Amino acid sequence: MDVILYNPLSKAGNNKKIAEKIVKKLNKKNIETEIVDITKIDDVNEFLTTHQKAKRFIIVGGDGTLNVLANTIKDVNIKQDIYLYKAGSGNDFARSLKQKGKLISIKEYFYNLPVVKFEDKEKVFLNGIGLGLDGLVVYKVNQSKAKNNKANYFKNAIIGFKEYKPNVSKVIVNNKTIDIKKTWFVAVMNDKYFGGGMKLAPKASRDKNELSLVIVKDVPKWLLFLIFPTIYLGIHTMFKRYIKIIKTNEVSITFEESQYLQIDGEDYKDIKHVNVTHSI
Repeated sequence: MDVILYNPLSKAGNNKKIAEKIVKKLNKKNIETEIVDITKIDDVNEFLTTHQKAKRFIIVGGDGTLNVLANTIKDVNIKQDIYLYKAGSGNDFARSLKQKGKLISIKEYFYNLPVVKFEDKEKVFLNGIGLGLDGLVVYKVNQSKAKNNKANYFKNAIIGFKEYKPNVSKVIVNNKTIDIKKTWFVAVMNDKYFGGGMKLAPKASRDKNELSLVIVKDVPKWLLFLIFPTIYLGIHTMFKRYIKIIKTNEVSITFEESQYLQIDGEDYKDIKHVNVTHSI
């Protein structure tokens, strides 16, 4: 039996319909199926116990749905295969794997994930986290009624540029302290992509078991407008005076004023400090 998991809160908004289409295709192949709302799973171990006969789990959704799943199963041993049916809007996780087809195997990527701690919370993440302008843009994207795609991200990024005021921050990485007076945003990436295909950390890879700290600072606003489109190609790194990328396994980030934080495209507000670690 195949169990299809979907997230009704996904920005795509039609994941249940997609799940039902998958069921029809599998039923034609005489494969027994069941559709499950991932938000209704309160006890993972109990769910797995009642689905011991399942051959595989198929996740319908994008980065936000996968983040929910990653945090749900982080301490659970799952015997079945886990597949992703690409149905999200951003799909940065799927893009980084470079596997062809709609259905891709993802189970191996759900363990030994980096951890971000903030306030009284602790979460793992698949793609990356961002504090500052990045968090504000994601918040605006999530609040908008348009689809969470490149065009919507770009539109809200421009709005964010106009509204955001660079802030004082302190970054502690590799036993060094970096004090920044004019911080646009600080991101910690587990792979290349964010924002629906933007190569924020061009040389990052989830296979390396290391993180890429990306600091964007001191950029005049007019120049930031020009630099932003180059992130899609990953050539923004040429602006070394304003963009710094550091390889690390642990980083502490503190802003003087409260910021929006984004984790795999999910936003949190009023955050001043985060600590990110990745075990080797």
